[in-house]
Amino acid sequence: MKNLIVLSVLILLPFVNFSQEIFDKYEDNDNVTFVAMQPKMFQMLAKMSVNSDDPEAQEFFEFVNSITSFKVIQTEDKSISNDISSWVTNRLKNTTYEELMRIKDGDSNVKFYVKEGKDDDHVKELLMFVTGIKDMNIEINGKKIETVLLSLTGDINLQKIGKLTEKMDLPGGDKLGKATKEKN
Repeated sequence: MKNLIVLSVLILLPFVNFSQEIFDKYEDNDNVTFVAMQPKMFQMLAKMSVNSDDPEAQEFFEFVNSITSFKVIQTEDKSISNDISSWVTNRLKNTTYEELMRIKDGDSNVKFYVKEGKDDDHVKELLMFVTGIKDMNIEINGKKIETVLLSLTGDINLQKIGKLTEKMDLPGGDKLGKATKEKN
């Protein structure tokens, strides 16, 4: 019986190490900018600006209530960028992500991946991975950003996120909106 327990632990150990989120690994690293927002924060933001007569505000509120986690890490450090890239590659190989969209502009690459949800209109996770942007002179706190990884989890309605990104005039938002419409 004892050998069976030890064998089970050894078999499950790689999965435990894999499940360590890259976000947790770099949360306190000085070479990384880290942002994490929990559902309560989204709910507070939505309640501050919701006008019950405004359909767009209601749509935003419904979307925000479906989010369980929002995490972003960004860095200019090449070795951390390589580690993030390896994590993304391994994550995509070992889980059921589908590429939603890819944008290439010079050396920069933006890739959107989704993990399927309860139906074709919903996803459990939206993962955005951006590389090669150091030469685009994007600076945050005096640092030129090389790599950005964003994870948005919950019961995310692709129709709503597409509409919201278009209305918020986010870079690539119009393309993401079109891509989410085309997926369905």
